Amino acid sequence: MKETLKIALTGVMGAGKSSAAALLKEAGILVIDCDEINRQLLCRDHIGYQKVVAAFGDQVLASDQTLDAQALSDQIFCDPQKKQQLEAILHPLIQAEVLSQMDQCREPLIVVEVPLLFETHWEAMFDEIWVVCCQEATRLARLQEFRHISRTEAQRRLSHQMSQEDKCVRADVLLHNDGDIKDLKRQIEKQLERLLKGMISC
Repeated sequence: MKETLKIALTGVMGAGKSSAAALLKEAGILVIDCDEINRQLLCRDHIGYQKVVAAFGDQVLASDQTLDAQALSDQIFCDPQKKQQLEAILHPLIQAEVLSQMDQCREPLIVVEVPLLFETHWEAMFDEIWVVCCQEATRLARLQEFRHISRTEAQRRLSHQMSQEDKCVRADVLLHNDGDIKDLKRQIEKQLERLLKGMISC
């Protein structure tokens, strides 16, 4: 039985990873979303929730005892040490869940959407790395429109990530997302066709 081909999908905020992931799902590809795993870990009674509350205290809880995402975000973006502390709690838990799901996968191809792939040094987990990229003006406009944050806040959040340029030079495949969704879809279809040919020839 052939092993599953594992693809990492990454890029900076606003580049369009979610759009690329949605197109891959439409094409019938299994996609694991690390952000969704993160959200699940932070639900009440999950181990991630318990560890975060133990580390950061009740001030990151809302009145209903759920995690207050804004309160937590305010803490970590103002204090690099707290950001590192949160990542040290959550990243190993997310990685363990991703590895578990990949191990159980019986599909010929699986894609994992990993926003902080290079920052977490997970590159060796994958056979190929796809980076979604676009111009800075496009990224900032998307963050303002879809995440409802100011341009200044968008720039601040982007400054906490590895630069797009550094991600691009580490990529096996670049998906340029300055055009419309049809253009992104054509690029993805081209890459899937390439992979399919490679699987057939093996």
